[in-house]
Amino acid sequence: MPLQNTSSEGFIKEVFTSIQGEGKYVGALQLFVRLSGCSIGCKGCDTDYSFSDSFDLDGISVLSNPITAEKLSYIIYDHIKPNSIHSISITGGEPLLQKDFLKELIFYLKGYGYRIFLETSGFFIDRLNEVGDMVDIISLDFKLGESFGVEFSLDEIGKIKDEIKDKIYVKIVLKDSFDFVVGRKILDGLALLGKTEFYLHFFDNCIKINNVIMNYFYSNGVDVFYVPQLHKLLEIK
Repeated sequence: MPLQNTSSEGFIKEVFTSIQGEGKYVGALQLFVRLSGCSIGCKGCDTDYSFSDSFDLDGISVLSNPITAEKLSYIIYDHIKPNSIHSISITGGEPLLQKDFLKELIFYLKGYGYRIFLETSGFFIDRLNEVGDMVDIISLDFKLGESFGVEFSLDEIGKIKDEIKDKIYVKIVLKDSFDFVVGRKILDGLALLGKTEFYLHFFDNCIKINNVIMNYFYSNGVDVFYVPQLHKLLEIK
């Protein structure tokens, strides 16, 4: 373990063990570290990312906020070892809003041997570029106005540095209807990342597959993998 003192403190919403319910790594056992705070304002957000004085650690203890990255990483290592899970998913909210704390937390967790999985909205690319070299997997949302009331920017996606693109996979939540202008924008965003695939969720987690949407992307050389949100189907976190 590297020896380095830290004074950076962060606010945690919760820490829990569960199955990854979305995207490329659906079904993987992960320890989720949910950071507090989000400034995006997605319509219909179903995640509690509010700040609080304390947070639950996997149902075994309650810890106080704010907490140092060094202390949290030590407690996590004492609780669950790297070879017991696929990875640690750092999520939110938007974890990049606590960038300095996030960097230190990743530093210590990597020192203990964990694989780091970062979930981000795609709205803070400068911060992503700064943190991206430190993580192993990046789950990047292309948020669409029709689903969330906010929309990803091609200009911002174009700023993602080449060195971290191989770590990224893209997931998208669509409504059952489909706008081909939006489809073209998705294709352009994927091209900026050098990607020829993405992982599709439907807004209401419907099981019925929309072939029109799937066929559009396949016909444009992009593989689409429809993944129902497993955690919602199983009624788990």
